[in-house]
Amino acid sequence: MKHLNTLQAWTRRATLVGGLLAASLLPAQALPIDLQLVVNVVQVCDNAGANCASLGHAGNSYFEQEADKIWAQAGIDIKFVFSGTLDNSALLNGSSGIDAITGGLPGPGTTMYLMNTIPGVYGNAWLNAGGLAIAMFDVMSYNGGIGRLDTIAHELGHNLGLDHSGVANELMASGGIRNVPSNMGQICPDPSAATCFDSLSTSQIDVARRSKLLIDFVPEQVPEPATLALLAVGLLAVGVSRARRQA
Repeated sequence: MKHLNTLQAWTRRATLVGGLLAASLLPAQALPIDLQLVVNVVQVCDNAGANCASLGHAGNSYFEQEADKIWAQAGIDIKFVFSGTLDNSALLNGSSGIDAITGGLPGPGTTMYLMNTIPGVYGNAWLNAGGLAIAMFDVMSYNGGIGRLDTIAHELGHNLGLDHSGVANELMASGGIRNVPSNMGQICPDPSAATCFDSLSTSQIDVARRSKLLIDFVPEQVPEPATLALLAVGLLAVGVSRARRQA
């Protein structure tokens, strides 16, 4: 009887493990976007203000399209805001990266420094605090110029409190084992793909969404053409009224 109970226990355990494994192989899903991470971008140049680090591919600075798709799994929008340049040749090439800049920032938001190279890494970041640095020359040169599409999204994951994982298809896998996508179609979530890269587990999503760096997401309001016309008329009326008062 004891042997039978043990066998039943192992059977239940195997069934549970099998179910979890099957669930982990399902395509990742996007959540409704209700949180936002604002990333202030600093472009590092040499002392003369020239030879600045790359901002990324034309029309897709900072690999924003990839970052938004990846972090949609957690319901998080990534908003990059260019904050200006920093003229520092030592920081541009050969710096140790974020450790040479500042301590972890409390948030909300984070600050990203774009450099040419960082010894031994494509990027680094503070864990559970703001501040990251990206070696843009190396990132842009990866895979014949396609670029290392998920490096920035990975480093932002550290800011949001996520450490390295050992699962190759996950975003937070260390660079030596991570399956790096070559195009948007390989990035999670993608309903058309049996498997996808840069996935986030349920526990990782839970940790990231609790980060103090995040703010509530508010969609940008874009006035319709008729609204713009009414606004112009209103401003004109105000201008005429002021002119009459001054006359």
